[in-house]
Amino acid sequence: MNKNTKTIVREYKIKADLYEKYTNAINSLFGDILKKGGYKYHIYSRLKKKESLEKKIERKKQKGKIYKKLRDIKDISGVRVIFYTESDRKRFISEIQKEFKDSIKIKETYKVSGYRAIHAIISFGKERLKLSEYKSFKGLECEVQLCLILEHAWAEIEHDILYKKNFGVKTLDKMHYLFIKDQMERVMKNYINKASTELEDIVLQFKKIERDNKVMTE
Repeated sequence: MNKNTKTIVREYKIKADLYEKYTNAINSLFGDILKKGGYKYHIYSRLKKKESLEKKIERKKQKGKIYKKLRDIKDISGVRVIFYTESDRKRFISEIQKEFKDSIKIKETYKVSGYRAIHAIISFGKERLKLSEYKSFKGLECEVQLCLILEHAWAEIEHDILYKKNFGVKTLDKMHYLFIKDQMERVMKNYINKASTELEDIVLQFKKIERDNKVMTE
């Protein structure tokens, strides 16, 4: 471990408890927004472990990216929200944009596999930091992953089969790695994306039936 990595890890050890409280605060705030909005969802949160942090610093260094301090790493705190439909994901994005205003950056990327990733980097704004329960979180950031439920299942399977340490195909059988990777991409492009769209249509049809029946019974 080089000097720069040691410095970041030392800072992590000092601030780990604060980051954990911050992660829990984001998780709680999101939970309130999701419940109030009547979403169907799953939410998970985690604090990056020291070992994972060390590996990330070294991995990025090999690719030419040098972290100088802990705050340069945006995913120490992480929250993942899983939605049933794209319309709910869009609605939630709109809500958190209003909540965090200038303290949110949203990035949408499409992978070769067809997987669509939407991530947001958030921090508490000036008004919320004035509150006693939030003021200690000044300068902290959290990476938020916003997924659809079928995409999430696909991504978990892909990770476990292809990349999981000591068990993934990339480690155990490199000859079959590209073949299985190609199969996973085909499943995403031909089935998962299509199924997500069709499920969205079904949910919208059901909501319309609910609204129509409510009008008829009033």
